[in-house]
Amino acid sequence: MPFQYFQQLYSEFEAVRGSQRDLPSGRLSDPVAYVIRKAILSGVLKPGSSIPERVLAQELNVSRTPVREALFVLQGEGLVHLRHNRTALVAHFSQDDLRRVYSLRGLLEGFSAECAASNPDRSHVSKVEHALGRYLKLNEHSTPIEQAQADLEFHESILDAAGSQLLYTIARQVLAVTITHRSRYAYTPEQLSEAQTQHESIYSAINKGDYALAKWLMTQHVDKSSSLASMHLLDADPLASDVSIPRTRSRKPRVQLEPS
Repeated sequence: MPFQYFQQLYSEFEAVRGSQRDLPSGRLSDPVAYVIRKAILSGVLKPGSSIPERVLAQELNVSRTPVREALFVLQGEGLVHLRHNRTALVAHFSQDDLRRVYSLRGLLEGFSAECAASNPDRSHVSKVEHALGRYLKLNEHSTPIEQAQADLEFHESILDAAGSQLLYTIARQVLAVTITHRSRYAYTPEQLSEAQTQHESIYSAINKGDYALAKWLMTQHVDKSSSLASMHLLDADPLASDVSIPRTRSRKPRVQLEPS
């Protein structure tokens, strides 16, 4: 594992957290979760690879408790799978896994776009516009992680504009799962241009307060993203249709020896 990379991320998070009040603070597990999450989203940690709790704690100079807490958080986001022996694995998704998650995401984000358009508090719409501007700057030279991060920022800004912390928390967890896969491939220029047009249309509907149109556009956009994600998963791993998220193996019963 590239531990120097993790140490760099840890220092980066600590520096940013010290200068911005809106970032998590107070819990040591926050920067640890940030480090692991970013490593997964950037592709440094591949699907199925293990995350050794003890070694990671030593390299980050923290106890194993915040590492364990961070892994529980990431498991809740669908990024990590924990086994009974405390081994953590980066989640590996099958076609069925991906379809189900995208179906749920379509429902949640369609409703979020509807809420954002009908929310009387319009102060958050400017954040959506800002995130859209960043996404429109992407081009054929943008890396997969740059595309994924800009896409994530746009969708998160709409979740925020919906005005519900509960909805944001639930939808953000589902979004985190798909963005992990999305960060591993780049859109073609044609696919990127189409996605940018879709983002513009969604923002326009939200800005105009057309909640029905915003919901429909977002649902169609997520459905299109699902098709592209499934296509890429098959291209990258032909066996993905037969591979699911790792399940915990049942423990073998201990053999009791009869006294001699």
